[in-house]
Amino acid sequence: MNFIYLIPIILSLSGFVLALYIYTTKKSKEKRPLICPIGGMCDTVVNSKYSKFLGIPVELMGMGYYALVILFYSARMFSFEMGQETVFFAVSFSVLAFLFSVYLVFVQAFSIKHWCTWCLFSAAFTTFIAIFSVFITEINLIPLLVEYKTLIVIIHAMAAAVGVGATTVTDVLFFKFLKDFKISETEKSVMDTMSHIIWVALGILIITGIGLYLPRTLELAESSKFLVKTVAVGIITINGFVLNFVVAPRLTSIVFNGNEQRLLTKKQLFFKKVAFATGAISISSWYIVFILGSLRSIPLSFQTGLTIYMTIVLFAVIMGQVYRKKLAKQNPYEI
Repeated sequence: MNFIYLIPIILSLSGFVLALYIYTTKKSKEKRPLICPIGGMCDTVVNSKYSKFLGIPVELMGMGYYALVILFYSARMFSFEMGQETVFFAVSFSVLAFLFSVYLVFVQAFSIKHWCTWCLFSAAFTTFIAIFSVFITEINLIPLLVEYKTLIVIIHAMAAAVGVGATTVTDVLFFKFLKDFKISETEKSVMDTMSHIIWVALGILIITGIGLYLPRTLELAESSKFLVKTVAVGIITINGFVLNFVVAPRLTSIVFNGNEQRLLTKKQLFFKKVAFATGAISISSWYIVFILGSLRSIPLSFQTGLTIYMTIVLFAVIMGQVYRKKLAKQNPYEI
């Protein structure tokens, strides 16, 4: 019996009880507020619109994750025989859970602008479990990645396809919703759901990308296609944070024409410009990632490929601003 596996088991038990406590408190008939132990606004955070991801309560997702971790490491502790594939999946799942917890922390910091102490405890549990999984769990990673390269490539390609599709649908809906020159709460809710799908696709794209990179580090470090694609994924990630945590919370307050006959402040105009720019960066970058992923290589140097990519992004941003100005012509009060 290997007692070192008690560490993730205890962490997961603590996380499971915590998630269960939050869920039962929210569902209580007495409607008791959730009190933070050392300050914060726990009740505000856990009852916000961000408390669900793809329509599923975050607490339920947490309970499911912690339960799987408990089962996995309990089996490991009692030396239950399991294949390297199962171990690899468990480690990958823990890393993905960690990335999701980082996303939720950013939501508290930039969207809700309130902290939930219980939620931060849960994020800490997830972080320590991920660290344990990566550094303690024994796994022959490189041979496993080589053996399942084809499957990883397929999942990687599917993630890119889903990302492109969801981004395209989001932009189409954005322009469709602008027919009345504003984004309603219901319309924003639809776009938020699409955003969640994009984040899932991006997370899977990054993890599978690492899985493809590790067995071929020297080769891919000299591949202009890979380097340009990596830059594009990095820009998608940074742009995604700006889009979700800076622009999205203000979408419903942005007026896209002069129907309300009020003067737009410089700050409101700035966020209006950013809304169009981030959307243009997102869709152009996702298409570049998808196209590059479909090619074996590109007959260009990294500098040339990067220049072409940045030119395409710049062109998309300019076209977005052109459309914004077209809408602005209907607003004589915009400054």
